[in-house]
Amino acid sequence: MFNNLKFILILSLFIYSPLYGQSGFDNYLKKDSLYRYNSILGDLDSLFIHNNSINDPDTAFYNSFGKSEVFTLSQLLFAAVNNNPDLITIQTKLDALNPSAHSKTYLPDPMLEFELDDIMSDFKKVGMINIYISQMLPFPGKLALEKQSVLNSKSMMEEEKLAMASEIMKSIKINYYELYLLNNKLSLNFENSLLIKTFITASEAQYMVGKGMQQEIFKSQIELSRLENEKYILLQQRKNIFSELSKLTKIIIDDNTRISFNDIDTNYLLDNYSFNYDITDKQKITNYALNHRPDLKVIEYKINMNKTDVEISKLERYPDFNVKVGYKILPFEENNAFSVMLGITLPFAPWSSGKYEYNILKNEITVKSSIDELDSKKNEIKNEVNTIINNMASLKETMKFYYNVQIPQTENTMKSSQYSYETGIGSFLDLLDSYRMFQESKNMFYESLVMYLKMTAELEKAAGLSIKN
Repeated sequence: MFNNLKFILILSLFIYSPLYGQSGFDNYLKKDSLYRYNSILGDLDSLFIHNNSINDPDTAFYNSFGKSEVFTLSQLLFAAVNNNPDLITIQTKLDALNPSAHSKTYLPDPMLEFELDDIMSDFKKVGMINIYISQMLPFPGKLALEKQSVLNSKSMMEEEKLAMASEIMKSIKINYYELYLLNNKLSLNFENSLLIKTFITASEAQYMVGKGMQQEIFKSQIELSRLENEKYILLQQRKNIFSELSKLTKIIIDDNTRISFNDIDTNYLLDNYSFNYDITDKQKITNYALNHRPDLKVIEYKINMNKTDVEISKLERYPDFNVKVGYKILPFEENNAFSVMLGITLPFAPWSSGKYEYNILKNEITVKSSIDELDSKKNEIKNEVNTIINNMASLKETMKFYYNVQIPQTENTMKSSQYSYETGIGSFLDLLDSYRMFQESKNMFYESLVMYLKMTAELEKAAGLSIKN
């Protein structure tokens, strides 16, 4: 009896514990980890000084938590970043660099020597017994620079990790938006199939009363077959997206997986006040990118590391010291004795000093090369951000045109053609053409919408917004 109650209690805790619910996942995301909430258009708009509409919360995004046990974009991003083996490997290497940096501050191991001097040929007497302890002392500043070099290498690797995570998150978003497009195309395909079946019924009714031709029925059936073939192709493409998401997240995603698209707010995307920018805002995004791009910071830390190497190579021209203290046991003397020795390296010797000059020259050339690489990367980022913003502006206008103009007009045209055909005024070819125009308009709207969303993912990565420090 007691064991049964204990089992029921444990089972209840497991079922109702927030750790296993959608809200539990939301709470877990608030913890300190590499992943932060993925940026949305509101984050991009927050860089614009004239847009006040972004102060309103993106309720569509936040309300996606707690509604049902489905995969959201945040969960896909979280799984992709935290399950990626390459990122885990880099983190392991980063953990190893901390003790490595601190170990550079320690002096070399001291040397303990034991010497027997003046050993007689019959091995019966020893003239002197020497015990020495010596310590090598590098020139002041060398150990600190070696530690700094390791820390620069660690910082560079951390930014490389962020750059890799940013690229992975962008890939997740691109596939997520592509999946959204395929789902909408499948919905349109279903709607069009129902509409074509209505056309078939209408054409059969016209044919039965002698007002239509049999070829009109055949054309409707051909169009229905085309939609069936299109549905099959779309389903196969969706399976490919599932496979790609499974590869990126390391979790099983297939036709049985429920994925929420609640964070895609079409009304927000079509709003005239969202992503309404000017030249000042474009420069602001560019400046933000120059300050936050992880791949740019990689080059900056690389420059710092190369400059540290220059300082190390300059200090190599200064001598290191060796202190040696000995105790001499003299069997044939009344007292024993001490010995003290101070050694110094001679890096300025003419037959060896040349290598230090060449080493300094090599490191200075490396620094200059890294600075040129940094300037080139900055120009590349500026062009990249400008290109993406211009593309987003044109895509938004295209989106609004299809949604506000093209789709309503083609829908009205199709309804008018359908009415005309059913009343015997218009032809079936006119009805079929207007239907195809309406279908193409809706497809083009979703194509431009998803392309716009993909551009937001590109801009997030280009501006360094995908990873929040």
